[in-house]
This record gives sequence, structure tokens and C-alpha cells, in this order.
Amino acid sequence: MHDEDSLAKALANVPVRELQATLVRRVPLGPLVESPVPDFLFTSGKAYRYNTRGIHCVYFAEDERTAVAEYERHNVSRHQPFVTYFAEVVLKRIIDLCSTETVKALGLKPRDLRAPWVGARRPTVTQLLGKALNSGSVAAAIRFPSEAARAQRFAGAKVVVFQDCVRRPDFVRILGPTKKPLQRWPD
Repeated sequence: MHDEDSLAKALANVPVRELQATLVRRVPLGPLVESPVPDFLFTSGKAYRYNTRGIHCVYFAEDERTAVAEYERHNVSRHQPFVTYFAEVVLKRIIDLCSTETVKALGLKPRDLRAPWVGARRPTVTQLLGKALNSGSVAAAIRFPSEAARAQRFAGAKVVVFQDCVRRPDFVRILGPTKKPLQRWPD
């Protein structure tokens, strides 16, 4: 059984890699335009697959096909407007759970990455992993296989970026019509 402490210790020795990529996000349009200035890097602080309640992070897909699959899986109302946007990301240290070497180094099994988190009575292993990463700042993000892509029978990956762990020279920039980013981390 894994706990936050054992995962924090494993994170200290896990292989990390750099990520320089353009990532994708698709979200319902309504919440994005409710405020006068759209918050493309909005973090709800709600629990999700790789974070417990109170941890601020944003989930991106590595490609548009995966972003669409994830959107369709999590948004039951297909008759609402949505927005797809892109982020330029440079992160020197990420944990890559698409790598079997990394999964083994953490003492995890592929099934641990797929364990249901919705309705779980206590934090899942993946949520504890995200909590340990956010607390220790070993890396700024976790790359992991997309369950929505797997359900649609293609290989896709997601990247969850932890706001408190993004420090210069790392950055996340929301791309817009000019060279000036619409939003960025760190500010």
C-alpha cells in the first residue's frame, strides 16, 4: 500500500525529463467567459485524478485528438459551446508515467494509474502522488496516459501542471493571436 510519505521518497529518485511542447485544452465556453477577463489557467482546487482537494493544477492534452476525447468523456452535454486553446510549455523537470521505467521506479503498476478516483472514499495512489509532488517540488508536472484515449482505442497522453511548482525559467504560456501570451505561469 502506498502513502504520501513513501511516494515522496520514491519521487526523490525517480527519473525526470524535460518537456518543451505545445499542449491543448478543450473546455466548456460558459465558465470561461463568465468573468470579464477569461482565466485560461483557472484552477478549481477540486480533487481530480492527480490532485487532492486544494491543490491547484491544470490538465492539458498532448494533442487535439486527446483533448477532444477527454472533453467528450467528462462533459455529458454535447449541445453547449466549447473552446479549444493551446499553451506553449517549457518545464525542465516532469515525471513521465507513460514510461514503464518511471512507473516501476515509483513502485506502481499500470492498474494504479487507472484506479477510479471519482467517489473514492480516500485519496487514490495517483492523487497521493500529485500531492507528494506538489509538496516537494521535485517536478512541475506529471505526464500520464489518457484514459479517454484508451477507451477510444488510441494512445494519447495528458500533462497535469502544478501551479505552485512552476518556477522561472519554466513557464506555461497561453497562446493568442499575437506574440504576447494571453496568460502565463509564473506571472
